[in-house]
Amino acid sequence: MSEFAIPQSEFEARLAATREAMAAQGLDLLLAFSTESEPAHVRYYADYWPSFETAAVLISVDGPAALLIGPESRTYATARTRIGRVIQLMDFRESSQPDYPGSRLPTWRDIAAEFRPRRVGIAGWHMFPHTILTALREAVGAAVSVVPADAVVRAVSMRKSANELRCLREAARLSEIGFRAVLEGIRPGLTECQLVGLATGAMLAAGAEATGYPIWCCSGPNSAQAISRPSLRPVQTGEVIHFSIGAKVAGYSASIGRPVVLGHCPDELRRFLQVGLDAETMTIDLMRAGTPAASVAQRVHDVIRSKGYGDAILYGPAHGCGQMECEYPFLETSSTYTLEEAMAFMVDIFLSRAGQGFRWEDGIVVRNGPAEELSSFGRRLNILEV
Repeated sequence: MSEFAIPQSEFEARLAATREAMAAQGLDLLLAFSTESEPAHVRYYADYWPSFETAAVLISVDGPAALLIGPESRTYATARTRIGRVIQLMDFRESSQPDYPGSRLPTWRDIAAEFRPRRVGIAGWHMFPHTILTALREAVGAAVSVVPADAVVRAVSMRKSANELRCLREAARLSEIGFRAVLEGIRPGLTECQLVGLATGAMLAAGAEATGYPIWCCSGPNSAQAISRPSLRPVQTGEVIHFSIGAKVAGYSASIGRPVVLGHCPDELRRFLQVGLDAETMTIDLMRAGTPAASVAQRVHDVIRSKGYGDAILYGPAHGCGQMECEYPFLETSSTYTLEEAMAFMVDIFLSRAGQGFRWEDGIVVRNGPAEELSSFGRRLNILEV
């Protein structure tokens, strides 16, 4: 098995830990649901990433687990899954809703008859389609509770194992390769999409299984977009070009976020970029086990405000990472949790003002002392001669 993979024993341990968490919440059945764009739950338990279709892992509190897939994915799923049993359901078919005439697949009533649940939890609650939820509730009957259960999965997955951290470190290393390819190839006139192509090709050639998310290159007026996709706009001198570049390794995604300016950088823009860089460094310094998350966010935001950029703040200075590059929890001034050893985060400073913005982003692992930084790539102002 590759050094950057999760062993079968760890998948089994995840199921065992989840059953304990389910029992504590009075759940006898858990559906961990995923989509093609947000595959984290199913990848976490089954190492399966749905394509076109949706999927779920069905976990019984006192029995075996099963991977639930749609009508077309059996050969793909059985080649990838770490869970022995695969069940096909029509409700997990692709979004264009083909009929598949002649198919005789199991139904939710068959699932209910086999497992006879009394209380069903759904992880991925806010993504779970209303139509499937309605069908599930009809199948189990009014006497059975169907409730949100993301907290059950979070209790198991928030602290990363040694194997998970190896994958995240490799994802961070490959993300650096992607950004270096951009720094070597960038020039005025290349489009955002072309620059994303440089990063993507370099990461895949170096061993990434995929990008961790759609890579972002946001230039000029597009730089103010906190969430974006690359366009065919040519990049120009004297403007912010911000990159968010991330690789995926064995399901785990890390990221590197950096602003770049080609040619002359106006003094005010240089000061703005430096405030973001200082805020990222401060956040990393403050994130230690035993520290209330809200206090970190508050102190960082207070410093940004003291520099005169309070209006540029959009969100908290960090968010969890793992199977998703952006996963629970966010680190915000309203957070109610305490940082713990082996939690993994992307420190993510996004600031935007007057039609331009940028992101500084790097992965860290919370430790009892100073945080472990996933990326070894230096943090500095990238103002490049052209």
